[in-house]
Order: sequence, then C-alpha cells, then structure tokens
Amino acid sequence: MDYRQLGRSGLRVSSLTLGTMTFGGRDKFAQVGATDLEGATRQIDMCLDAGVNLIDTADVYSGGLSEEIVGRALRGRRDRVLLATKARMPMGDGPNDAGLSRHHLIRSCEASLRRMGTDYVDLYQLHNCRIDAVRDDALWETLDALVAEGKIRALGVALGPAIGWVEEGLESIRDRDICSLQTVFNVLEQEPGLTFAREPKVADGTVSLMSRVPHASDTLSTKITPDTVFPPGDHRAHRNRENMLDNFDKADTLAFLWQGTGRTVGQAAIAGILANPAFTTVLPTCVNVEDVREYSAASDMPLTADEIAHLDELWDDNFGVTNRYEMPLKSSV
Repeated sequence: MDYRQLGRSGLRVSSLTLGTMTFGGRDKFAQVGATDLEGATRQIDMCLDAGVNLIDTADVYSGGLSEEIVGRALRGRRDRVLLATKARMPMGDGPNDAGLSRHHLIRSCEASLRRMGTDYVDLYQLHNCRIDAVRDDALWETLDALVAEGKIRALGVALGPAIGWVEEGLESIRDRDICSLQTVFNVLEQEPGLTFAREPKVADGTVSLMSRVPHASDTLSTKITPDTVFPPGDHRAHRNRENMLDNFDKADTLAFLWQGTGRTVGQAAIAGILANPAFTTVLPTCVNVEDVREYSAASDMPLTADEIAHLDELWDDNFGVTNRYEMPLKSSV
C-alpha cells in the first residue's frame, strides 16, 4: 500500500480510501452493499489487513446509520484508522434548517461523533458544498472553533454529487484553510480535476485532491455492460445513457493498461488516477470484501512512464471518440 500526505494536515493516508455510502443500505443513491454490521466489519477487516487507513462516511449516508456501523465495527481499534465524515447542508424553512448555519454545524459534528463513538474526527468535510457556504466567513469561523476544541483535526470540502462545481472548488482551494478537496475524477473524466490540480496550493502540496467515482460509474470495472439496466434508486441510473455509451467507447482504447500487465480493469483505473501526484487517495465504491481486496492492490501496480504518456495522449484526443453527449459541469454560481 502506498501512503501520501493529505495536504498540510500532518495526516498520512493510504492511496485507497474505504467509502461507506453503501453501509446501512438506506441511502437512496447507494448500490446494494454492506447493509449490516457483519458485512461492513468484513470490509473494514480486509481494509486493515491491506493497509487501508482512511474510512470516509457522512452524516447523510443511510440517515446516519453508516456512521453508526463504522463506529461499531471499529470498536476497540479506533486508533488504527483515520476517520473522515461530512456535514450536509440541511433543507427546511426554519432559521437553522436552511444552509450550513453555525448551529447546524455544531450539532451535526457532535451527532457524528456520538454515532461513531469517538471524540474527534480526523477529516471533516462540507458535503456537496455550494458557493454560498464557501463564501460564508461565519461558517468557517465555526469550523475553526471545532478544530480548536479538538473535535476536528483537519478540514476539507467534498464537491458533488455530479461532476463540475469548478468555482466552488477553486474558491475553496484559494480562500479557505482546507487540506483536501474531494471531486469526481477518473481517467475518462479528468475535468475539472486537472483544473484543480494546476492550482498553486495543490501543486505545492498544501491541498490534496481526493478522487470520487474512479471507475466512471463502473464503465471501468467490468461490473456492467452497455446493456445493463440499473434498478430504481441506483446512483448509476442518474447517468445520461449516451454519456455512459461514450465512456464505454473510450474505455475500449485503454486495454493496454490491463492486458498483459497483471492489473485488472478496476486496478488499472485506480492506478491511472494515482499517476497524477495531485491525487492523494481514491474512493472506489466497494460493495463486498472482494472489491476491497482487488482495489487495495492497485497502488502496488503503478503505471509506467510510457503508459502515462499514452494515456495523456488519448485524453488530449478525447480517446478518438466523438461524444454523443457533452457532459455539463454543474455549478451553483
């Protein structure tokens, strides 16, 4: 397992992060995965055996059940991992129910700590962060206070859910004291990740990037085919079908990354991301122990210089594909 510094936080994290959106099985965007404590514990056990030391969850995953399951699975071994969670902007009509107010942040952080059975979180991220939250000085003063109290070790921003949020990411990097920015990034969909990577504070290591959706919604994992029909509620069903077909066509040009290399398709996709030094860690969707075992080995099979150069050439030429669908970049600006 490869380990890298997470910005200037002082945290050294594994190049693979265990994402836990599937834990609990109640998140409407989650694929079927570790719905119970036993299944989640098996995944965490495999992570620890493989050297994975960062677990990422959120207060909204399965209505907080994901955090509870993570906490119970780590009982007695909290010191072996780094825990990352997120605070989601509430929706409602009350003064503390719309946007990330000071009251909501404090309450959310304390509730997350209770659910996970810990008195601190290593990385606390604003979830699906919009521009008003990035620009809210009072919100960041509240986060700084939670850091000063020892409840949070480091701060980050998680962009999403769809691809884009360029201004949100750029202003977070430039104007806020964060150590990480989580964004959709894979070898087929490299913007706006490449734009973020060119920022001086990313280039000098002050802020690290974290890759979400590294397998391009499984077009780079062999788990689906162009004919796959997703069940209602599966997050992949929200993808434009023509965009998915474009990605399958592009993936066909990347066989040199797995054929005869010893890598699986899924491992090659992760290794391709880790070839960019701006990306410290990758968060694949793991639904079972086999996924954890496969993906955690990817950092042991890095791309060669020739493979990186060929991949860059393909990206510059859009993989030789004429897009059926141009994916818009989301924004709240």
